[in-house]
Amino acid sequence: MSPVQAGGGKGSGQKPGGAAGGRPASGSKPSSGARGASGAKTPNRRPGPATKPGSGGRSGGSGAGGGGGKKPPGAYRPGAGPPQRFSPSTLAFIAVAVVVVIIVGFVIFKVTDNKKPSATSGITAPAVTPAPASLVNEVTSVPASVMTKVGLPSQDLVAPPTYKAGQPPLTISGKPGAVFIGGEFCPYCAAERWAMVMAFSKFGTFTGLQETTSSPWDSDPSTPTFTFVDAKYTSPYLTFATSEHESNDTTGLGTRTTLQPLTSQESAVWAKYDNPEGFPFLDIGNKAFVLAPSYNPTVLSGLDQQDVASKLKNPKDPVTQSIVGTSNYLTAGICAITGQKPASVCSMPVVAKAAKAIGLS
Repeated sequence: MSPVQAGGGKGSGQKPGGAAGGRPASGSKPSSGARGASGAKTPNRRPGPATKPGSGGRSGGSGAGGGGGKKPPGAYRPGAGPPQRFSPSTLAFIAVAVVVVIIVGFVIFKVTDNKKPSATSGITAPAVTPAPASLVNEVTSVPASVMTKVGLPSQDLVAPPTYKAGQPPLTISGKPGAVFIGGEFCPYCAAERWAMVMAFSKFGTFTGLQETTSSPWDSDPSTPTFTFVDAKYTSPYLTFATSEHESNDTTGLGTRTTLQPLTSQESAVWAKYDNPEGFPFLDIGNKAFVLAPSYNPTVLSGLDQQDVASKLKNPKDPVTQSIVGTSNYLTAGICAITGQKPASVCSMPVVAKAAKAIGLS
């Protein structure tokens, strides 16, 4: 698939039910987009060298001393046919033997070839385990000083959400609402969840978060992440509805299934604001939308969850800039639907700057 760049428009995510590729994709991102993103070009093949004519030695070369004695019986004479060294019956037997050897060799090759390990041998489906409280705390308690220093990174690194003016408010369970639709297989969703956990935790509390990785067979394989399956979110300010709509791959690329069915409301906003539908999809109150990867999941390549969390204190680290920069934008979007509450979060200068950059103020 084509490499995914942060801020790509439609065509940058992953289609549900499809292999990695452009807004089928953060799936790949899927794959190997799916951000994207990700396979090497096949080298061009050069034509093989032309075959040169044979340059054998001269026939009838002289021996030492030259000599003009009689030639031995059966020797090649100019103008004469080749010597008959085997009888017709012997030649027929040899021909049959050659055919038998070829057939036996082909059968042996096929049998041994079938025993070769497949392309996915040794790769297993990602595990899902409870996220340690210490890990979640590191992600959700990044100091305000780090948020300020990261600010709003270059849009080559982090793309802001899309603002849609004049839309009806999104309400869920009597509160301002936000909807996330993703897939556990998707590397772009995997990257986005870090920023979502960080941003939404400023307004409420997650419980039951689990850690996993994106598909090991998709683009940006095994991107470390969380999953919202079985997670709960509570907040006095808003309702955050999440759906991991498709599972992870289990035995190879494209072996995922439907994991969490969508509610009618989730289906409606997905179809209305992201046509064609793709992963990741985040609707913050029908005001700010994530419709493509906010940043390239490649920045998380080779890391596990603890590696990522431990980098979040360094505002100069590309991992921190990608995740915290995305979170700053999401925080501004959430403040826009909560009436700028809590003030301790929404009054931060970096949040106000992000709101202005999106078009929310």
